Amino acid sequence: MKRLALLAICIFLLSGCTTSYMVKRDITPEIKAKSDAATLVIIRDTSFGFAIVFWNYLDGKLIGETKGSTYFVTQVKPGPHYVVVTTENTAVAHLDFQQGKTYYLREGVLMGWWRARTSGFEPLTHQQAMESMKECTYWELDASKITEDMDPKLYRAAIDEYHAEVKQNPGGFKSILEYKGY
Repeated sequence: MKRLALLAICIFLLSGCTTSYMVKRDITPEIKAKSDAATLVIIRDTSFGFAIVFWNYLDGKLIGETKGSTYFVTQVKPGPHYVVVTTENTAVAHLDFQQGKTYYLREGVLMGWWRARTSGFEPLTHQQAMESMKECTYWELDASKITEDMDPKLYRAAIDEYHAEVKQNPGGFKSILEYKGY
């Protein structure tokens, strides 16, 4: 019984160490917003918790995964959207994406109980993002794979918790609430 429990724990822990929907690209993309869309760049520029995958969603749809020292780029339709990162916990950013602009978000990483946790998103300037990405590997969502959306109940709970936290401590969210991209 102890061996079975130990095996189950090992499988659970190792399952967070694989990137299943991303592919590494040797050529990094030119980060330039399109005139009819916004560009979102999510950067995890620390090697802390390097092997643990964080799943990133836009309005509950998977847009990419990060591991230590990685980043990815995605196009976003203009308008208000929720960006959610999940790992041992969840964090949310609510942004009003404007066409022709680029939004850079850094994912914070903390020690967790079972796997690395996120401390949330930090908006970056273009210059800060370029500096952060120097030591990172570019990953791209593998279009040939069918992705899994965020569980609707978990998504709704994350959004509700985000709004409650913003209401309770608006100053703690000032930088993300005022972020307008570049």
